[in-house]
Amino acid sequence: MLVVREGKNVAGIPLPNETRLIISGRLPDTERITCAFVLAFQQDQLLLTHLHERGWDIPGGHIEPGETPEEAVKRELYEETGASIGSPMLLGYEQIRLLGEKPAHYKYPYPDSYMVFYTAAVARLDAFGSTDETAGRSLFEPERAYRVPWVKEHSALYEEALRRASLSG
Repeated sequence: MLVVREGKNVAGIPLPNETRLIISGRLPDTERITCAFVLAFQQDQLLLTHLHERGWDIPGGHIEPGETPEEAVKRELYEETGASIGSPMLLGYEQIRLLGEKPAHYKYPYPDSYMVFYTAAVARLDAFGSTDETAGRSLFEPERAYRVPWVKEHSALYEEALRRASLSG
């Protein structure tokens, strides 16, 4: 387990809070995992989705009832990019800890919840167009990927995923 980033009072999460981004080969408590994301590569090119609300981002999202994180990441990847992967490899997770009282109507595990990150090789890219959620997809070589806000904010996670992609490719 390697902590690669820590944050306090992160915007978009009830305050006060703290977060930790961790590279790890072990899943956190699965009952507390809310979302799953994937850094999917074709050789050294990162597959990103262009979300209407956030711009270029890694594919992923909420885990549906009865779904494992691995199933969620495969479903979300296909919904957001038209891509399929084989077996995703756990890359790490972000721990979100609320430090205050549980907010009314807070739907996530309290006080700790987790978002998990996987890496995988793209096995197939099907035809894909715009949807209600995304304007499309694109493959980003490393130089271009480093200009994407998500990659800038999570560079240690991206670099570990890229390192693994180069070892397997």
